[in-house]
Amino acid sequence: MGRNDAQAALCCCLAVVVSLLSSVMVPAAMAAGDARHGETIFLRYCQGCHGPDGRGGGKGFMPHVGPLARKGYIETMPDEYLAAVIAEGGLAVGKSGYMPSWKTTLTEQDIADVIAFIRTFVAE
Repeated sequence: MGRNDAQAALCCCLAVVVSLLSSVMVPAAMAAGDARHGETIFLRYCQGCHGPDGRGGGKGFMPHVGPLARKGYIETMPDEYLAAVIAEGGLAVGKSGYMPSWKTTLTEQDIADVIAFIRTFVAE
């Protein structure tokens, strides 16, 4: 096999790998998040701080938590980032340490469902 053949084979393999990685970058759970189930989870675990509608100001938390449903905010956040915040907690992504890690409480699918739910908030 000549050098050009080897380069062509390598490029072909890289294209396949990139294609596979692209499908892994947005896990199936993220793409298939169930907002209705996510609402149940959100209301159970998240509303105390984030409020039932994502507008912040939950009664169970001080300091005040800003709104998730803020125009130009949540819709700019990639699912992977939101999943990291929920799973690992605020400190892991440079946010408040008061945001706990939920990875031992919620499954990956639960987290995807919560993300699907918060994507339904009406931004103001």
